[in-house]
Amino acid sequence: MKAAIFAIGTELLGHTYLDTNSLAITRTLEKYGVTLCRKYVLPDDETIIAEELRDALSKHDIVITSGGLGPTADDLTKQVLSEVLAIPLREDERLLEHISKLFSDRGMEMPEVNRKQALIFPGQRTLFNRGGTAPGFHLNVDWDNRPKHVWVFPGVPNELVAMIDGELDPWLRSASVSTIHRRTVRVVGLTESAVEEKLLPFYGNHRDDEITVLASRGEIQVHLRAEGAADDAYPKLIAMEKELREIFGERVFGLDDETLEQVVGRMLASRGETVSTAESCTGGLLASRITDISGSSAYFLGGAVAYSGEAKLFMVGVDPKMIEEYGEVSEEVAREMASGVRRRFNTTWGIGITGIAGPTGGTAKKPVGTVHIAVANRRGSHHRKYLFVGSREMVKYYSTQMALDLLRLKM
Repeated sequence: MKAAIFAIGTELLGHTYLDTNSLAITRTLEKYGVTLCRKYVLPDDETIIAEELRDALSKHDIVITSGGLGPTADDLTKQVLSEVLAIPLREDERLLEHISKLFSDRGMEMPEVNRKQALIFPGQRTLFNRGGTAPGFHLNVDWDNRPKHVWVFPGVPNELVAMIDGELDPWLRSASVSTIHRRTVRVVGLTESAVEEKLLPFYGNHRDDEITVLASRGEIQVHLRAEGAADDAYPKLIAMEKELREIFGERVFGLDDETLEQVVGRMLASRGETVSTAESCTGGLLASRITDISGSSAYFLGGAVAYSGEAKLFMVGVDPKMIEEYGEVSEEVAREMASGVRRRFNTTWGIGITGIAGPTGGTAKKPVGTVHIAVANRRGSHHRKYLFVGSREMVKYYSTQMALDLLRLKM
């Protein structure tokens, strides 16, 4: 089966809004082996939407739209679909009552413009929206004497995802579409080219398998794919994962959607250990990533953003002689920061980061991107020096990624 996705909204063609709905839809289509052939991002323009819809219906079995179901004058999706598919719209009393009640429950009167959201396609399936006022639809139509499925979803991401999970996913599962199973092996501390080089024998062993290598921020992802029944696909994926672990060893830090902060947090929690952070150039980003994980209060006790030299002295107890002799951006200061913050918070582990995020502040001896990272426990400290390339934001993120990885390896 072939599919096309429509992201409708003039705002999506600007630079301030990003179409993320298509990613959620694509993930579900891929799960069931549906081939996504096109993604359209269209303005709120009747003529353009109608023209592209006609083209998509002539070439695809499934057409999925998101957006344009609101109450305003530029929400045109239902109107255009009604015209293109020759299905007149009709107001549904029960739906109108539901929308009106959503407003009354909030102590408000429903504006008259919201009546258009109670318009449905008679004879077609209306998808209930528990999170908002715009229903979705599943339209079964004939186009050029061929059956087509048109799925119409609201543009609000959480409302769309709920309809995908509750409606589209079960329908695809029952539509005799082959199931795709995936596994992602996540690697840290190697470049994309280094990963590719190590994978050459693996490619040779799996010539008929789909293997994709993707570089992400501070990590490389190896995506594996197997088609068919779960009882056949999963053992194959597990065997391939085992091969990759043998190739990359400790460089593999997780699977699928796991992040380093999740993996490190799980390790700390399972050991009953704690951590604290002392950050300079990362400005608290490391602490933020650690505390993004629910339950992190069990192992993260606190942190200090020791941005200035004075802050390094008074907040985490760096010896002023170290700064005077080696400079704030140095191995010695990073080690002092890690050890000092560990003592301040009485944690199992301390992490220290100091560096030059740029784009200014670099020197010939310490160029922009120079970062020193240390982790410490009561037995001593471990240090790594890096020279990161990229924007200020990227240097900060890479620094936190490598700090988490260093802690992972030393635990």
